[in-house]
Amino acid sequence: MSDLNGTPKLKRKREGAEAQRKKVKTQKKGQNETATPVKETPTPVSKPGSAQKTAGTPTPKNNINSSTHKSAGNAVSSTPTADTPASSRKEKHRAESKKQKKKDAKASGAQDALQVLPVNGDAIEQTPKKKSKQKKQKEKSSDLWSISEAQGGWFLPQDPVFSVDEKYLLLLKPKSLEVYAAETSLLVRELPAGGSGVILASALSASRPNQVYITESNGIVTLWDWNNGSKISRWDISANVPRLVVVKALDSDQDLLFSYEAGNSHAVTVHALRTKEDASKTEFKRILKLSDPITDLQVILQGKIVVVSTANRILVGKRARLHKTALQDFEYTWRELEMSKRVTTFSAFVRIPDTDKTKNPSTDPRDHLDLAVGDEEGAIHLFENIISSFAAIERSQKEKPGRAIGIETFQPKRLHWHRDAVGSVKWSLDGNYLISGGDETVLTIWQLSTGQRQFLPHLTAAIEHIVVSPTGTSYGISLANNSVIVLSTSELEPKTNIVGIQSRRVDFDQLPRQHEALLSHIPFAVNPKHHGHVIFSTPSSQPRQHQRGLLPEPYAQTFDITTRRPISRQAITRNNATDPNMAPDGRKIHEPNVKFMQISPDGAWLATVDEWAPPSADLSYIEEGTHAFNEEARLLRRQVYLKIWRWDGKGAQWVLDSRIDAPHYQEDVSGHAEVFDLVTDPSGTGFATVGADRVVRVWRPKTRLRNGTVVRGADKDRGLVTWSLDRSIRIADQIDAADELTTLRTSRLAFSADASVLLAGVSWTSETDMGVIHVIDTNAGVIRRSITEVDVSALSGLGIVGRHLVAVGTSIIVWDMVSDQLVHNVAIESPGRLAVNEEDNSFAVAIPRFEKGASTRIIVLEPDQPKTRWARSIPGVVLAIAPAKSGRGYITLDSSSNLRTIVSRSNALQLPTPPPETITEVPTEDMELDQEESDANDALQFDTNEELLHQSENDKPVVRPEQLQQIFESRPSHTLPPVKDLFDAVVGLYARKPRVGVV
Repeated sequence: MSDLNGTPKLKRKREGAEAQRKKVKTQKKGQNETATPVKETPTPVSKPGSAQKTAGTPTPKNNINSSTHKSAGNAVSSTPTADTPASSRKEKHRAESKKQKKKDAKASGAQDALQVLPVNGDAIEQTPKKKSKQKKQKEKSSDLWSISEAQGGWFLPQDPVFSVDEKYLLLLKPKSLEVYAAETSLLVRELPAGGSGVILASALSASRPNQVYITESNGIVTLWDWNNGSKISRWDISANVPRLVVVKALDSDQDLLFSYEAGNSHAVTVHALRTKEDASKTEFKRILKLSDPITDLQVILQGKIVVVSTANRILVGKRARLHKTALQDFEYTWRELEMSKRVTTFSAFVRIPDTDKTKNPSTDPRDHLDLAVGDEEGAIHLFENIISSFAAIERSQKEKPGRAIGIETFQPKRLHWHRDAVGSVKWSLDGNYLISGGDETVLTIWQLSTGQRQFLPHLTAAIEHIVVSPTGTSYGISLANNSVIVLSTSELEPKTNIVGIQSRRVDFDQLPRQHEALLSHIPFAVNPKHHGHVIFSTPSSQPRQHQRGLLPEPYAQTFDITTRRPISRQAITRNNATDPNMAPDGRKIHEPNVKFMQISPDGAWLATVDEWAPPSADLSYIEEGTHAFNEEARLLRRQVYLKIWRWDGKGAQWVLDSRIDAPHYQEDVSGHAEVFDLVTDPSGTGFATVGADRVVRVWRPKTRLRNGTVVRGADKDRGLVTWSLDRSIRIADQIDAADELTTLRTSRLAFSADASVLLAGVSWTSETDMGVIHVIDTNAGVIRRSITEVDVSALSGLGIVGRHLVAVGTSIIVWDMVSDQLVHNVAIESPGRLAVNEEDNSFAVAIPRFEKGASTRIIVLEPDQPKTRWARSIPGVVLAIAPAKSGRGYITLDSSSNLRTIVSRSNALQLPTPPPETITEVPTEDMELDQEESDANDALQFDTNEELLHQSENDKPVVRPEQLQQIFESRPSHTLPPVKDLFDAVVGLYARKPRVGVV
């Protein structure tokens, strides 16, 4: 039997295929009956608690009411209740807790002994014993490998917070509050969340601006000093608080916290949280209770006016008894405005007449409240003096306060420029301007007195949040690409640009029905030249207000995991950064999507594959009546490009060198075939692709020659290079004639370490076909072996580790290519993602799990060992995994844009050492030398060594002080990378190759 090239197949063994399949089935059956060899260890990364604490409130009703609640116990109580999540643990360790309290009283300055003060009379004690237990479990589970803490992640959908002096910005992430310097855009300090909770909201203290309140999902409110990063106090309010506003109390120099508490009911509660000797004065009062979720909350004039928004309503509350300042005397009169469209944002402003500025506005019964409300259709409704308008309508209609009044009754001013939903709207400090933004990536400034508009177009992404700085000289803008910019109000020039990891974000609570594409692979690669640099594709914008399914990813972002900073972001495909992003009919114009990305081993070349297909709505003129025919007609108009980029060291960016149109072209239908995989040649410069045309193509560069002379361009050091097709191999299996009619589902490629073997795994759409893995001889360009004994019908990953082939689909398959037999076959829950590391002879598989929330189990194995070397579960779904080029493990990127590094603890630190000295071997038969000849040789050897020593001293690399300063002083001391990375950087300076002197 022969292959397509006419070359006899080695070890085809058609008659032994059935025996191999029976062996695989028997091995699978045995594994299902016995314990799975993949052993999972507990993760050190804490997940948010699923059980939510709810306050002891009455049954939720549809009406609006106010209720009063005082603290059940003024003193801190150590008796647990049923509402306390740690009640069983405290019952078990009551005696230990009492002893620990005495120790904590002596060491009051220790942060670990910080007490959680109860609001409902319960106390939760965070004892050091609990921490030591967690530490023991962590040490027990981290024996051979370790996984780093997640770095990156998306900023929470909250307004950026300016410090009072506007020198710092406080931004929230799910597990920390980050403090950035406005002048340098660098991270200054990080305040981590405690325990298993995630951060929900934060607000600066109104009485002490150096302090900030942070609410967590486990019902804990923490007071931090963000200047020095120390905890001051903690309270358990037993509720989730996604919105928090802090104002100064009228009768004291203390804070009042207005919180939106979400749960079975939705309420606005005022908390007076006190610490130390004033802990007995801690109290709270609920001022509003609703059945609908609250979307935003604003408090004005120290709590005199409270404005709340829901999906289609605006509620305005005004305190009734202004002369009474006690918290329990807070009573509000609520008025309700019903909108015709969904409310997306609002902003309220109180105008104080010049004649009344001498009075205290918080106690003045007269209020001039202006309200701007943005809706889902892009209109901004401006209500002037809305409280007086409410009162006039109530008098005319003889209605009592509390009944909803429609928007048509008010007849507000309507400002309509945005084509889509208004993302954010804010008043200027003087009340003369409105600042708004949305999906158009345009900042719009409305001058209310003249009706004129001013635009700042072409921002990098949709606008989600706008904040005016305390002095009104800056605008803080949160964009939908995980970045925050600060603009000056006078010139609208950027002063601060804070960028996070901008990869694809998957919100599992908003997944559409067809969400499989959202969990597809993200193009991801590690730069071999800079081991800490990772590059991955990113969308242009990811608004949270609406989910459109999978968005195209036309950009590539480079991130440094050692310094935790983004390096660059550049366009890989055509994009709409400076072009209109909306079609004439109002539909979004989609850019091409980057599907694959690989870097050559020397770090000089980057290969990308991008694809674009026209939307279905644009092909209505060729409607066939059947969805399958329409989709086929759309895909025939697909555009696929293979682009080769060259690294420009001077410009510090990738420069397009070659573009190959339709790298896989289907002549029978005259269309671009889909590219299934892209891999790089590990032993040289070259890339390989496989497409739906069933052909593997290898692409390599050629230096341009003209009359035998190298053609040089702008770079005089190297000649011009042309990338072209080097070799093509058809992979269609013609053993069975019916196979020619089978459509490819997917295909994967993998090179061996020396690039002598190229694997091509093929998975067919037919459920009865198990698929095939072809072993290709790259030198001859022929298929040497076709492995049909294993099931790769759901192939998701393919790799080579030493002599072993590794395939991942519905199971992990390890095949010995030398002995040509199956080694392992381990069934897994769902198709995972594969990464192989030749340097440490291992491979890693990331398996997604969706039973109890989204998580991923990562396992590290050796091809010749039946048991796993390491296993761990982490939150989120890993969308990309790649081997670390330094030979120290793997790097993962998950659905929350978090990067993690998996490192082997057995790898010792490899220090740069000079090459070994060259010693001349003397034959044994010539060992008899005269004494004079021996002395002459010794003298000659001494002179030679002395000359070499003199040359080595003169050729030592010169390390300038600014180079060391760049390593140690580029970041604050508390945010420096690990000592090991600092040591590697210093050694790299002194061990680098010296410059060659000019003679």
